[in-house]
Amino acid sequence: MVNLTFLNDASVFWNLKTRYQAKMIHTYSGLFVVVVNPYKRYPIYTHRVCKIYLGKRRNECPPHLWAVAECAYRNMLQNKKDNAMLITGESGAGKTENTKKVITYLAMVATGSGKKSEKKVSLEDQIVATNPILESYGNAKTARNDNSSRFGKFIRIHFTQSGKLAGCDIVSYLLEKSRITEQQEVERSYHIFYQLLQPYGDGIGGGLRELCHTSPDIYDYIYVSQGKTKVDSIDDNEELEYTED
Repeated sequence: MVNLTFLNDASVFWNLKTRYQAKMIHTYSGLFVVVVNPYKRYPIYTHRVCKIYLGKRRNECPPHLWAVAECAYRNMLQNKKDNAMLITGESGAGKTENTKKVITYLAMVATGSGKKSEKKVSLEDQIVATNPILESYGNAKTARNDNSSRFGKFIRIHFTQSGKLAGCDIVSYLLEKSRITEQQEVERSYHIFYQLLQPYGDGIGGGLRELCHTSPDIYDYIYVSQGKTKVDSIDDNEELEYTED
């Protein structure tokens, strides 16, 4: 977009709208890539697409989030220096989803070539599997987003000298603590509170409701029932299964 003849708000918005209507949700703007949330699933984050961007320069392929991730990964290998990606936007813009896509891409391109044990869970799978836990304890429904992250997180992924995944640590901060005791009418508290009362929890250990001495009725707890208690786009029973895994 920096090459637009008239670089102003109107031309930028028109350019993004035109590309969005053509189902092209990624647009470059200098060093950044602007991703417009389509609020639907597009088949643009698959293994087949991963192969398109693997080892390619940013200008050799259509704009994509994975092109930026690939550029950062290659710069790290070539320059032997840390690289960082900043994912920012307003509530509902898709920051959480894009973060998961970047982690998924790095997990696909930076895996070892050795044979995996059937019983041993791979490191890349462990890194990707942290998302359900983080989302259960730190995400909630807001007026604009059914799965909004109510905290900031800094994810540091470690690689070996050859570029293979070696580990990961996540630092979370600025959790919205006020949501625990108060919610607006169209919002609800953190997902984990509603997951604990789901039927799937009865099969975990001695039963989550039994262990926590909780009632099956969410309205018995005023702190988590001031707003919405169910979200159409989220199956709390299924999400509890992912959290438990």
